[in-house]
Amino acid sequence: MAKAPLRSPAVIAAARRDKWREFAAFVDRHQQSNWIFRGVADADEHRLVPKVGRDEDEYEETAERVIFANFKRRARQFVDTAGLGEWDLMALAQHHGLPTRLLDWTTNPLVAAYFAVTSQPLTETARVYAARAPGLVDLSVNRSPFDCYEVLAFAPSAVAPRIVAQRGLFTVHPDPTQEWDRGMSVRLKGGAPAASTIFDIEPRYRTFFEQKLFQVAIDASAIKADLDGVCDTLAWQFRRGIAVGRFNY
Repeated sequence: MAKAPLRSPAVIAAARRDKWREFAAFVDRHQQSNWIFRGVADADEHRLVPKVGRDEDEYEETAERVIFANFKRRARQFVDTAGLGEWDLMALAQHHGLPTRLLDWTTNPLVAAYFAVTSQPLTETARVYAARAPGLVDLSVNRSPFDCYEVLAFAPSAVAPRIVAQRGLFTVHPDPTQEWDRGMSVRLKGGAPAASTIFDIEPRYRTFFEQKLFQVAIDASAIKADLDGVCDTLAWQFRRGIAVGRFNY
């Protein structure tokens, strides 16, 4: 049996452009300020569950509280935490990799797309989630992330440059073992299908999307907002041979 002919470079290029235009349309559909976004590397395996609760059988709230208390005690040797409340401290902990009951989001869909296409595993279909932001935390009522009884949104103060650069915010989950449906079962009843609030990027488009995002200044140097980010971007440019000619940036 003869092998099917490979698609021509022109056809491949056209498909990539069409995919990028589809993403632009997705962004346009969610341009109101009450939409938030999250990018993940593996659409099939990822669930909208905070890191601390992803192993439901192992999760214990007592252990979560102890680990967070230890973080607050030990972080003082690296960061001036004197002026930080419980919320900002948990945001700082989440940002530095501690398992917490927070989920990372951004108000910028391009930032979400960057994380989706550049995170491991690179061989899977990436996904950008859109969600209508839940109500904001009222610090006079919810004095601690452990005082919430519904999913709420929290925008931290400038506890880390990267959070600011990424237009980051968090949702807090009172039961961190349960997947968040983003309110879709209620908000989309009789309206747009839930599929309209996700955008999948197949593996063959991931490199192209990374290049397009670079063209609009969404790269490691912008995302990380430090010298590590600058070097990551330059190393990526070197590997890809992008903007390394007479005129470069």
